[in-house]
Amino acid sequence: MIRVFSLILVLFFITDTLQAQLISWSDLIERELPQPDERIRYGSDSLQFGDLWIPEEEARATVILVHGGCWLDIYPGVEIMNHMANALRSEGFAVWNVEYRRLGHDGGGYPGTFLDVASGADHLTQIAERYELPINTVLVAGHSAGGHLATWLAGRKNIDPTSPLYTAEPIQVQGVISLAGINDLERYASYGASPCGEKTVERLVDLDSRGESAYLDTSPLHLLPLGVTHAEVNAAFDAPVPPFFGYRFNQALSDAGDSSVHVVLANAGHFEMIAPWSEEWNRVLRLFTTMTYVKN
Repeated sequence: MIRVFSLILVLFFITDTLQAQLISWSDLIERELPQPDERIRYGSDSLQFGDLWIPEEEARATVILVHGGCWLDIYPGVEIMNHMANALRSEGFAVWNVEYRRLGHDGGGYPGTFLDVASGADHLTQIAERYELPINTVLVAGHSAGGHLATWLAGRKNIDPTSPLYTAEPIQVQGVISLAGINDLERYASYGASPCGEKTVERLVDLDSRGESAYLDTSPLHLLPLGVTHAEVNAAFDAPVPPFFGYRFNQALSDAGDSSVHVVLANAGHFEMIAPWSEEWNRVLRLFTTMTYVKN
């Protein structure tokens, strides 16, 4: 009995130590923020813009970056991805970091959040020539709720044409890197009291008005196969998005015939994967480098 109790205490203190060392979202914005090369509007709303990060030499690929924050206006926007965008720029990637309206913003939710992300992504085709962006090698990546939206961008070509979210000719992407992505909205909504807040997912998809069909054009699980390579990254100590979400979605990708990889980062939480000073960043960076050369 004493041994069992001692083991429990050891596990408690190990877990407590790990939690104390984990990076938080405030760590990402309280450091001096690197700045993009240019901010470009893709719509008339004050939140319809993207930050463009251009490498010194010819870009090896273009990355569409989508920030997270539970789809809610109470959390930081594009700036939370500035360190990641800067790190990718230094590695030779052009980065298009997209802002969008969220729940709490006028026009956020359904369909505005999705239309903003789609319009922002598609705007690359209008600026590519001017900024010499490689439009034929486009990767899309996002973190948490942004991981959901990044995967959704790759799957929206499968949306029913009758949906308000349908786009006839969306920008073509070569691969998706979903960092703690919430890619099965129904499962996440039923995950007890969602870490994003009660009924947040339901509000995002307008479940009350649209019924169960609300997930058909919003949840990546219903938009498979993606037809492009997908990487899902999770962290062992990620409380908001535990690894089993990534495991299940990765299995669904494989069942649909998609090429997929699932990476689980040990001794990491929700934000290490987007913090370039973390040990985990090098594993994430390798995914970008590898995916640049993947032929679908």
